[in-house]
Amino acid sequence: MSASPGRRPEIEQDTHELVATRKAAVWAALGGIANLVAPVFAPGFYPSVYFSLSAAAYGLLLPVVASLHVRHAPLRQSGAVLGTIAGASVVTLGLGAAANADLIPAALFVRGIWWWTIGKIWSETGVLPRPFGWATMLLALACFALVAIYATTGIPMSPPDLPLRMLLGAWLLVLAAFLWADARVP
Repeated sequence: MSASPGRRPEIEQDTHELVATRKAAVWAALGGIANLVAPVFAPGFYPSVYFSLSAAAYGLLLPVVASLHVRHAPLRQSGAVLGTIAGASVVTLGLGAAANADLIPAALFVRGIWWWTIGKIWSETGVLPRPFGWATMLLALACFALVAIYATTGIPMSPPDLPLRMLLGAWLLVLAAFLWADARVP
């Protein structure tokens, strides 16, 4: 049974993509766990452990972004490109923000762009479950709201960043479950 209505042809026709989807599910789960664990080692107490876990958490997003691109491209090419670029930007700015708190607003903004783009594709096409797409779009709005609050008040973004990292971790675990379900051999 697929996580979304009907199985996508790009997964069924290409054995390599089926395997890549399975791997992406594993990488998403590992990245999710790393995002959940990294805040335990707060940057001020164990900076090398925190940064190493952050590097793993964000780096493991890259195969996930690539797998999502394959799913999105047949449906919405412009959305697939934007989702891929924004996803790669989440990796770059997220890792930078783990080392430099001044980058947190930029990291939140591109995460909002990424979540909005892929959530919109999912909610409109069903390539992943529509409710998950809607939830992802709501997370994007939360990111945009935090950036707007930061812009108007100048409050530090470090306090909301850690819970948002944990939320990203939980979101990745849900995504991993959907990817794994789609990658099962029927």
